[in-house]
Amino acid sequence: MPFARRTAALALAAALGCLAAPAAAGAAPRPGPETPSALLLTVEGGGDDPRATLLVCGPAGGLHPDPATACRLVARVDGHLDALDVRPGPCTREYAPVTARAVGFWQDRPIAYTRTFDNRCELRRGTDALFDF
Repeated sequence: MPFARRTAALALAAALGCLAAPAAAGAAPRPGPETPSALLLTVEGGGDDPRATLLVCGPAGGLHPDPATACRLVARVDGHLDALDVRPGPCTREYAPVTARAVGFWQDRPIAYTRTFDNRCELRRGTDALFDF
């Protein structure tokens, strides 16, 4: 997909810059993975324009609106995003498919995740804040 490729190239370049930047002098370390990790997250469908953001963990940062929560979610499943199922509950039966993707590295392991949800509610129920941007 052209959108995903363009976004991936830009985000990975930004991630490499973030991971290579030295920590600010005197900055207290934040909890998170020991090895810096970076994921490009995209959401397409559901009647909205495609969206993308960069999540950097170890320490939490990037362009994600809530990187600390998102990093905790990924850490809880050790990067195995298919294991996420964080907020069970009812959703409408509306069919407006939304595809969530994550590519990058978690603890030096490559991540390639793609899942299509029936609607945006199902996406939020299954992934909580990770794809909420």
